[in-house]
Amino acid sequence: MELWSTVIVGITLLYSSYLDLKKREVEDIVWVVPAAAGFAFNFYFFHLLGLDWWLRYGAAILVSAGLAFAFYFAGLYGGADAKALVAISFIQPFSSSSPQIHGVTALTVLTNGMILSISLPIFFGLFNSYRLLRGEKIFEGFEAEKPYRRLVALFLGTRVKNAAGKSFWGVMETFEEGVRKFRFNLGIEELEKVERNDVWITPGIPLLIFFTAGYFLNFFAGDLMAHLFMRLSS
Repeated sequence: MELWSTVIVGITLLYSSYLDLKKREVEDIVWVVPAAAGFAFNFYFFHLLGLDWWLRYGAAILVSAGLAFAFYFAGLYGGADAKALVAISFIQPFSSSSPQIHGVTALTVLTNGMILSISLPIFFGLFNSYRLLRGEKIFEGFEAEKPYRRLVALFLGTRVKNAAGKSFWGVMETFEEGVRKFRFNLGIEELEKVERNDVWITPGIPLLIFFTAGYFLNFFAGDLMAHLFMRLSS
């Protein structure tokens, strides 16, 4: 069971990530067809295994879908991300990789993806620190900004001289009374195309990319939260 479900989920996530990265839109059919195929396969196997497995399957779907859409309505990510988790719960409700906290694949993908998304601010922090050590004046023109706001910017984006024309990046600065100020409350619709050079920008990397990475990481290494709890308890 796990071989075919892994193939279906893996292909679905890779294809949907490509669409999300290229067009910022994933059609519903991308989720519906694999989820329907997964349900058909699971219907057959769980029918053979008995009522207990049907109850587990239903519980995994309900919990995964409930949390997926709760996060969506809370504004933490987009609709495609929620649909991805629901599709996973239909196709591959349980994970046998080790270690696991609960073994529900969609929830492990959610937590793994969230943890991996933290790598982006870490990368920007290291990259911008390197630029500062080289003597680059990445904060030139932002002398009026408070130090803590410059520190926040250090982890959220970077200054690019030839930024004009970059797609799916957002400008994280503005002018207030002729003074350059950082702007951190960018909406998804603003992460489209940069129209000027020498500006601080932040990437609009879809969370679905991190979900995909989190899924394959779970396949090879298990639940990152389980690893964390094991380290804390040892």
